[in-house]
Amino acid sequence: MNQDVALAIFEFVVLLLAISIHDSAQAWLAAKLGDPTAKMLGRISLNPMKHYDLLGTIIWPAIFIFRSPLILGWGKPVPITSRNFRRAKDEMLVYLFGPVAHLIAAGVCLLVLIALKHTVPGVAASLEIAEALAFRNTMVSTLDLPPVFPILLLLYYGILVNLLLFAFNLVPLPSLDGGQVLRYYLPYNAQRTYDGMSFYLMIAFFFIGFRIILVVLVPLLTVFDGVLNAM
Repeated sequence: MNQDVALAIFEFVVLLLAISIHDSAQAWLAAKLGDPTAKMLGRISLNPMKHYDLLGTIIWPAIFIFRSPLILGWGKPVPITSRNFRRAKDEMLVYLFGPVAHLIAAGVCLLVLIALKHTVPGVAASLEIAEALAFRNTMVSTLDLPPVFPILLLLYYGILVNLLLFAFNLVPLPSLDGGQVLRYYLPYNAQRTYDGMSFYLMIAFFFIGFRIILVVLVPLLTVFDGVLNAM
């Protein structure tokens, strides 16, 4: 199989799992805080088919996944019935928990990589190759890699993809978690104005949004890479 195709498949699998983690985490917290709507619809699940969105999980990633390792994606919205929450801020906490789940998932991948680095022969010397391949640098040598290398690559993609989706979901667009959290702090009239600007904000995002994401992603990824290389 062509190496670029193999890398795209690896990343797509991780992307589907990351989206499932995001949506199931929000559904789980919503149920804990009093709203069982998403739970009753089976959204507390790591099965990607439970969260499938044609544009967000298939079309959008398929368009860009062979062009860049930084692929965005999303699932169908997690259904929330606001009146079921016991406190007004609970809905905001549910939306915030989606990005937090990505950060936790990236941290778990980091810890597993560190554990493998210190327990499995050949892993320490292979981590730089996994990082390079995750960013589509196919010029690196892949000879004499340990049998566990595919797992290393999946775990590093777990860091990259989850940190990317963490930053993406914090962007203050009405359709994203960051926008829903922002709405919580806006007065009613400001909320209506903000919602009415949704289309224009999306257009602006296509021009400058990825730069905003990188402002969050690059420092975070630098910290994770630093910890992985140092420990």
